[in-house]
Amino acid sequence: MSDSESAARILVVNDEAVIREIIVSILTSAGYQCAIASDGIEALAVLDSGQEFELLLSNFMMPNLDGIGLLERTRERFPDMAFVLESGMQDGSVFSAAIEKGAYDYLQIPFTRETLLAVICRALGHRRLVLENRRYQASLESLVATRTEQLKNATINLERSYDMTM
Repeated sequence: MSDSESAARILVVNDEAVIREIIVSILTSAGYQCAIASDGIEALAVLDSGQEFELLLSNFMMPNLDGIGLLERTRERFPDMAFVLESGMQDGSVFSAAIEKGAYDYLQIPFTRETLLAVICRALGHRRLVLENRRYQASLESLVATRTEQLKNATINLERSYDMTM
């Protein structure tokens, strides 16, 4: 994992304090910075506080606002934040729905330390590539606009030169 990924800020959202603390312990021991929330409403308050996160790891079943509801409410406002859903449910349709709504991946509870870290690393790597691609595309668009303007000016100068020669 790169230095920028290991320093990533992750919001861990889970209504079960024991699971939340285990996840945070694993992530912080791997070098990630973590904040916590006990449900979707609290997570929204943390996000509204101005703190920025590269990744949000949310449990599916929570009171007040579940993981899918949290995903729906954060996708538009924080499109660059990776979202991973975790659940003990065996229902694959929950995870399919999460992926369709914009989650990067999901974790099936119980999971191992290695599985958690692998999913987080992949999600952050994907996020990094998407952002790099966006910057590269913007750079190319800027370069094309500059070169187009230069070509336009050169054409105008050439036409003036031609008119003066005639």
